[in-house]
Amino acid sequence: ARIAGTTGGLEVGRQAAETLISYPSANPLLSLYSRAGLAWMAVGLGDRSVAAELYPYMEPFGISILLGYSGLRLSGLLAHTMGDLDQAADNFEESLTFCREAGYRPELAWTCCDYADTLRERDAEGDRAKAITLLEESLAISSELGMRPLMERVLSRREILGA
Repeated sequence: ARIAGTTGGLEVGRQAAETLISYPSANPLLSLYSRAGLAWMAVGLGDRSVAAELYPYMEPFGISILLGYSGLRLSGLLAHTMGDLDQAADNFEESLTFCREAGYRPELAWTCCDYADTLRERDAEGDRAKAITLLEESLAISSELGMRPLMERVLSRREILGA
């Protein structure tokens, strides 16, 4: 939904995830994945309260790539959704380091773009320049890898920043 920009089917997914989590005997890994799905929904819908509720559950993801994305990036997105932009920046910094060291270029490109959004919103000293640099890196990687939805997203954000 986040990549395609659609929200169709989210309610069915939410109900399924909440049902699975409600079972005391649910497989812990499936519960974690279900909470991650709910976290992505909270980010997409800008739901601060759900983001705050789910943020602590993302700690087990840590510096890993599960289901194709960084747990640290998801934590950063949740913190951003909650309005804790400093915590979001910390999570994104860790995700950048992890993705660069591990060579996870598609995830690095997404992290750069998402981190730039946080910096643009926080707007502290040096944030605009760093956001532009991150968007340039994201665009270079996404162009090389043919990640069209991300390329379009980055270009629109560069336009907003006047870069």
